[in-house]
Amino acid sequence: MAIFEITLLFLGSIIGAGFATGAEIVTFFGDLNLPIWLTALTIGLCILLIISLEIFLFHQNTIEITTYTTKPPIRVKLLHIVFVMIYLILFTTMTAGIIQITNTTTCLITLTISGYITLFGIKNLSKLNLYLVMIIIILIITTTLPYLSLKNISTTAPNQHALSRLLIHALIYAGLNCFMFPELISALSRNHKKHTLLIAAFITATLVTVLIGLILSIIQVTNTQSSTMPLLDATPSKATPIIVLLAIFTTQYTTLFALTQSIQKIIPQTKNKPLLTMVCLCLCGFIGSFLGFTHIIKIGYPLIGAFTCFYLLFSFLLKFWQLCQHRQP
Repeated sequence: MAIFEITLLFLGSIIGAGFATGAEIVTFFGDLNLPIWLTALTIGLCILLIISLEIFLFHQNTIEITTYTTKPPIRVKLLHIVFVMIYLILFTTMTAGIIQITNTTTCLITLTISGYITLFGIKNLSKLNLYLVMIIIILIITTTLPYLSLKNISTTAPNQHALSRLLIHALIYAGLNCFMFPELISALSRNHKKHTLLIAAFITATLVTVLIGLILSIIQVTNTQSSTMPLLDATPSKATPIIVLLAIFTTQYTTLFALTQSIQKIIPQTKNKPLLTMVCLCLCGFIGSFLGFTHIIKIGYPLIGAFTCFYLLFSFLLKFWQLCQHRQP
């Protein structure tokens, strides 16, 4: 049961506005013209690699390690300030996505609910995800299958240049979608062992591979690559807007949780004023959402993905060096 809950928590943080609408998939992979199964499998493997690396780096055995007991160094504070900025961009994107498919009133309602959910911590957040993400997966599969066709799907033999681009794009895309996982992993590590999280990571990557394969197939067959929300336009079902809204909502409150956790590491006093902190963050996300959904995704998402990859590589090399130093007599 724990593995199932963690899997859906991971998945809920991935299937946000960009994923559920197909917008970020088109942004990263729309012009590659590669076989769909190859693209989806590469993305899934990269997501598994990134999550596994994050579990190795950020799973802690004690609560004390995940919070600051003393004043953190300036470089650590600067790093967390960058994290807060990126979390805020992701949170703003979710908010902008809700406005794009509904209206400002619905957006304010979801922001209020997200803030309320986040105040109750990781356990309650996980339980809610357990039900919502199951519903989303069932709805995505049942709604998209009638529009799925294997006809006219590109089967062009990939060349080395296209494969190299696919790998780079897939790593950046995985980094983007797994950016908030360190905070989730740190919180989950208080009650769950590494192998439990690794199994959940494998299942998550498998499900993402299947879902991306479905989305790519439908978008390519229906020629909706130029649309703002390609999957929404490709599947004109009454259930599609509900699926997208639920998917954005799950990532909205997951991002808000990660955002509050990161802010507490910079300003520990915010832990004593959670409601005020939540109101300020929701207000920032709402105001920032008026920059526009598509604009944020096209410019912000690739930069976030690239930053995550470089950060994880640096963290891995640093931890590897520390382990080597520790083992020396």
